[in-house]
This record gives sequence, structure tokens and C-alpha cells, in this order.
Amino acid sequence: MATYVTDRPGGFTAPEIEELTGISQRLAIPADMFAQRAVAENVLKAYIGQTTGPRVLAGQIRRGTGEEIYAILWSSDLRGFTQLYDRLSGDRIIIMLNAVFDAQAIAIESHGGEILKFIGDGLLAIFPITEGAEKGQAAKRAAVRHALTEAMLAGEPPVRMVVALHCGTVVYGNIGAAARRDFTVIGPAVNLVSRVEAVAKALDLPIAVSEAFARAYGGPLRSLGRHELRGLGGSHELFAPEPPAALLV
Repeated sequence: MATYVTDRPGGFTAPEIEELTGISQRLAIPADMFAQRAVAENVLKAYIGQTTGPRVLAGQIRRGTGEEIYAILWSSDLRGFTQLYDRLSGDRIIIMLNAVFDAQAIAIESHGGEILKFIGDGLLAIFPITEGAEKGQAAKRAAVRHALTEAMLAGEPPVRMVVALHCGTVVYGNIGAAARRDFTVIGPAVNLVSRVEAVAKALDLPIAVSEAFARAYGGPLRSLGRHELRGLGGSHELFAPEPPAALLV
């Protein structure tokens, strides 16, 4: 809608009204284009992220294109999801997962990260590093605050999560089939953070981090020893935060 006003006594003249009517009709096309772009941008941000969505809208859609970035990688998963799925209805599972993902999204995005994808009951997120160790501390604080947040349904025990953090170089861009693609990160660092998550689960820890993350973080962490990670050569030293009482400092 376009509105025109004047403080001239007697208002607009007939020729002026005719001209303004013509202007309004021509404005309909750019106004509709603007509205459609705003809708597309909001949808892309909701489905593929605040940073990734605008990239896709700007035309970064050619398969095989990407850029190398250095980032903190976050991989998280819900513990005991299969048992919960066997006991709860589909509607209650969806309610629970939405609550869990909301808690993670708040922790991640408030500390400068972005969720790239949801994978079943887990997710993959990145914190592009532009501030050195400060970003590592932000990622760790986000992980800790989320790990200490319990999502619950009425009559059900608290839901527990495991979070793994790693720091490394990844390729951030378009991959997939000709007719279906994804804007995500790929590379050895992505594989490593998923293996760290598996170790954290096996050790029944809420958070585990890689040696590379520990160096970027620079704060106090306790060693979990060296571990063989499936599909990755050699052994890798992993770390965990100190007891929860000291985590939020």
C-alpha cells in the first residue's frame, strides 16, 4: 500500500492524483519483488542458517564450489534416544526434540555459532574463528551451558546430551547430487569431531574436546588420555572440562 499526503489547502489536484495513481501502479512490481525476496530470505535462514541462507540466495549454488575456513566444530547427540523412541508417541518425540534443539540453538547462536544441519536427534554446528582463542572459549561456554540444561517432558526423566568440540580447517560450500545439494562443511575435521562424540558417549561424559580445541581454548581442561578414533590414523589425546561447578566462570 502506498499513501500520499499534502498540507496544501484543497489537497491534490486532479492531474496530480492521476500521476500518483500511475506511480502507485508501477510501484506494485518492485514492491512484490521485494516482498518475495524477503520471504525467500526468511525461509532460507530458517532452514539452512543465518549465514548460509543469504549465501544461497545470493547465488552461491554451483555444486563443487566452496571455501576453506578455520572453525570450531560442534557435534552433539541425544543419549538413549532409541529407548525413548520405543516408549513415546511420535508427537511427544517431536515436542522433546524441538525443546532439545531450542536449547542448543540458543547456546550456539548466542555465542556466535551457526547450526548447519540436524541429523536425527543430533546436530552439526560451526563457530568460524576470527578471534583466536576467544572463539574457543565462546564455543566451550556454549557447550557447557547447553550440557547443564535439561529438557524434560511431563512425567519423563531429564534428557541428557553429549557434545563434542574440535578445531580445524573445513571446506564450506555446496556438495551433493545434480538435483539435490547441501551447503555444509566437509573434511577430516568433520569426521574427527564425530569420533570424539562417540568417545564421549562411551565414557558417559557430557562434553569431550579434541587436542586441537584444547590448544585454541587455552583454559583448564583435564586429559582423558589417548584414544584410537575409528577411521583415523594414530591415537588422539582428548580432554574434558573440569567439574561443572567451575565451568561457567
